[in-house]
Amino acid sequence: MDNLRERVNSALRFTPRNIYPILTNLHLRPNFVKYGGFSYKKESLKEDGKKAYQHVFVDLTKGEQREMFDHTHLAQMLGDKLGETFDPENLPIQIERVTDWNGLVFSMPDMSRWMYDGKAIVRLNGPLPKGSVLSPDKKKAVYVENGNLYFVKLPSMETIQITSDGTEDRGYGIRYQGSSGYIADKLAGNVKPAGVLWSPDSTKFFTYLLDFSQVEDYTLVQSVPEGKTCVRPVVHNYKYALPGDEHVAEAQFLLFDLASGEMKEVQVPRTNMSFGAPINDRMSMLTWSLEGNMAACYVMNRGCTKADIYMIDPATAEARLLFTEESDTFLFFDHHRILNSASPLTEDFGAKTFVISEQMGKLFWLSERDGQFDIFSYDIESGDCERVTEGDCCVRQLLHLDADKHLLYYSASGREPGVNLYQRYLYCADLDSGEIKLMCYEKGDHNAYFAPEGAYFVASISAFDNPPAHRIFDITDGQAIGTICSCDVSRLEAMGFSYPIPVCEKGADGVTDVYGVMYLPNKFDPTKKYAVTEYCYGGNQTTRAPKNFPETLETLGFSPAFSDMGFVTVIIDGRGTPLRGKAYHDYGYNNMGDCAGLSDRAAVLENLCKRYSFLDRERCGVWGHSGGGFATLHALCKHPDLYKVGVSTGGNHSQEIYSAEWSERYMGKFDRELWEAQNAEYLVENLQGKLLLIHGELDDNVHPASTMRVVDALIKADKDFDMLIMPNMHHTLREHDYYCRKVLEYFANNL
Repeated sequence: MDNLRERVNSALRFTPRNIYPILTNLHLRPNFVKYGGFSYKKESLKEDGKKAYQHVFVDLTKGEQREMFDHTHLAQMLGDKLGETFDPENLPIQIERVTDWNGLVFSMPDMSRWMYDGKAIVRLNGPLPKGSVLSPDKKKAVYVENGNLYFVKLPSMETIQITSDGTEDRGYGIRYQGSSGYIADKLAGNVKPAGVLWSPDSTKFFTYLLDFSQVEDYTLVQSVPEGKTCVRPVVHNYKYALPGDEHVAEAQFLLFDLASGEMKEVQVPRTNMSFGAPINDRMSMLTWSLEGNMAACYVMNRGCTKADIYMIDPATAEARLLFTEESDTFLFFDHHRILNSASPLTEDFGAKTFVISEQMGKLFWLSERDGQFDIFSYDIESGDCERVTEGDCCVRQLLHLDADKHLLYYSASGREPGVNLYQRYLYCADLDSGEIKLMCYEKGDHNAYFAPEGAYFVASISAFDNPPAHRIFDITDGQAIGTICSCDVSRLEAMGFSYPIPVCEKGADGVTDVYGVMYLPNKFDPTKKYAVTEYCYGGNQTTRAPKNFPETLETLGFSPAFSDMGFVTVIIDGRGTPLRGKAYHDYGYNNMGDCAGLSDRAAVLENLCKRYSFLDRERCGVWGHSGGGFATLHALCKHPDLYKVGVSTGGNHSQEIYSAEWSERYMGKFDRELWEAQNAEYLVENLQGKLLLIHGELDDNVHPASTMRVVDALIKADKDFDMLIMPNMHHTLREHDYYCRKVLEYFANNL
């Protein structure tokens, strides 16, 4: 295949959005709907290549799986009610619960809810406004409009306005405009869920007043507005705090009591927050106890070095300080949870940042104050603290608590010898004896969900080189009860897919073991020499090397496509990244110019080129997006002898014009001289290799000005470079085939 466009088109088959349609059951999320069983959505491929979805009930009392209902009949019933045609093999429903007579309650994308008993269908409530958050009893909902909260009674749909003094920049339950994707969602009509956290008994909810009215504006120019009649560029203004700005977004926690209709201010200070709101679809700074009679929150300072944890009395909204979590560098417990679990707006136990048990009188908290993320148990009255885990691993997620037996289940990585350091394994801690027991001996990363009644758990087990198997385990001894289903990758393998292999080499200090993976070409020949592309990221909040099979496919660098192009691709997690202890992570503090392990990545790549004769050191390239775009330019300028070609996309090259809430966490208080020293725009005179810059013109996360500053510096340094500005594109570019094609072609033409 000599034609470059043909080669690229072949490679594009291996981007995530083109891989997913040919895989089945890559993910499994159990929906625990009845004691002794759960439902899930099973995938299969039809003869025409399209996916079919079947809702299946796993009945552990009978030891069987069965079709949950007659899909054709339900599709017909829905069609008759709504005057639409529904595909029985792709019903747009979310199972909510199973009734006593084996009927079911489900919801539709418009948040209307229905009951179906196998014979007839009844609508329980109509569509709800976008962004509505349902109460646990499903009898009420709350949504935000123009900065104010509205309460909806179900099923009557009677709507009552709760607040009236809110605005778009000082509002209740709203989203911060400086959060990633704000302009993108606004233009697309997407609405995030309201910042509301219901009590388990549905009588109260937490919310907040978010104030960013004094935050300064950022401006985007949309040069090519959608639609043929609009010819003038459109200006989009939004609030976005920069490092060192006097004003940033702050929130005051509130508690609304439905019985009294009173909104009370929680008696804690205003707080800094992450991810656009203190309660959002990624995290919550407040948590109800498991029983629902008390609650707690944390209040974070600017710079994220101190968090005060308060117990809250829901009857009065009064709060008392329980303990304080502090760090000389930065706190990470909130971002850490997001690396491992789902939205707090679900009912998943594992989605909680921390757990409160009234029965035990304990609050369970994750902290790396002793060097690794451990579980700490606080007495909710006295504040007395005990460490639950042993400090010999990185605790990843709290998964289930048996308060009667004093057993706490959790996932952790780095404890088992001879396995991947980053993969999650499941454990049970006896809170009385201190004994810790491994729950499942099967090798691989364990993504687990525990049944609320605590009889069993479901785990998807995979590795970066091994597709997932979804199994059920007995909670008492961790023994496998059976396999629910497995991911079918036969079509992917038939295309010539090449699984990555693990790598481990010494970092830049010659001492530290640094881990990653290497993707080989799909038609690998060890006697040949191959060009090498490194996919990198320069942000300190995450890792990039895959730990399980979904991550192998979902890597934001679409590395499987590079394998089809005939490249070797490496992904390495150097010092400055999380999940390997506080000291390893702190290497990046006030050291953002090392781009979360650039020095280690370069050292590892050098060692790999010496170790493997099929790697061509003279043809090494590097690329990445966002923090990876930032790291790419640094790599070209700091290691010009190693990296010959780079593609930098959406790069936050200048930290002083990036988000205050993110940059100040990892760089501390703004110091212009120190911060400018981290930016590669001041190093471009060292550039020797080929460079392609790509940015979306409507990127509301990393402003295009970040790339334009680099362009200005390159011009002043008389350096050649290539650039692509993509009109109407936001921060997320990887789903656009043109973008993927240009990245692949640049390396093909220059390496």
